[in-house]
Amino acid sequence: MARIEPSDGIDRPLSAPAHIVMEGVGLSYFTLQQETEALRDVCFEIARGEFISIVGPSGCGKSTLLSLISGMLTPTQGSVRIDGEEVSGTSSKVGYMLQHDHLFEWRDVLGNLTVGAEIRRMDRKKARAKAETLLERYGLGGFAGYLPSQLSGGMKQRVALIRTLVAEPDILLLDEPFSALDYQTRLTLQEEVFRIIKDQGTTAVLVTHDLSEAISMADRVMVMSSRPSTIRSVHPITFEEGSHLSPWDRRQAGRYNGYFNAIWKELEQR
Repeated sequence: MARIEPSDGIDRPLSAPAHIVMEGVGLSYFTLQQETEALRDVCFEIARGEFISIVGPSGCGKSTLLSLISGMLTPTQGSVRIDGEEVSGTSSKVGYMLQHDHLFEWRDVLGNLTVGAEIRRMDRKKARAKAETLLERYGLGGFAGYLPSQLSGGMKQRVALIRTLVAEPDILLLDEPFSALDYQTRLTLQEEVFRIIKDQGTTAVLVTHDLSEAISMADRVMVMSSRPSTIRSVHPITFEEGSHLSPWDRRQAGRYNGYFNAIWKELEQR
């Protein structure tokens, strides 16, 4: 079994231009009684088209990082930049997929897929045509007129992902998107979401408590420390079998156990 040593926590220069940059980011919450420091000196770069997984102890601020990238939160220190520009509020460049699908039960699948486009005042005909194309491409072409109550859990999550992609984001943020699913559906959907993201060439950031999921889907895994949290280490994920492997194939690959054991030890240390 190959033994994979943890990285030293230094985020190496990227081979491709940086798409997302966090530099010296800190975040504190203030009440009348006290200040609570959540994040301290978080620094990393993510290349365009890269898939990043973020893992760490419960409550360490993984989802907070996504909120900072999306512009829903503003750091108290440091900067967050997308394509070189400071993030200041939410942007159409960023799509967000949550744990639950949040589909509107009174709208059919096609109607749900165009919600984001309607909110952003995109061309409705263009959005509808893109939605129909994506439904066909990803195996849901026959379900455009179905209501959410007529779909399985996995199909709902696929619809939620396609809804996000219809708005044509450059960056996709995934916050525990598979956690509400049963194990078999979860594995199947991981395969499908991975294929869709790679097919679209979208930059993706996944927050998860599932270490197997993190390793099998990502180009790099970032490990966060306990609060006040920072990036403890960064693990580039490569396999001798090649970069074409699916998440399922990665789980069977020679280096998988080494990555799992190395990152697991770090998480145990907190």
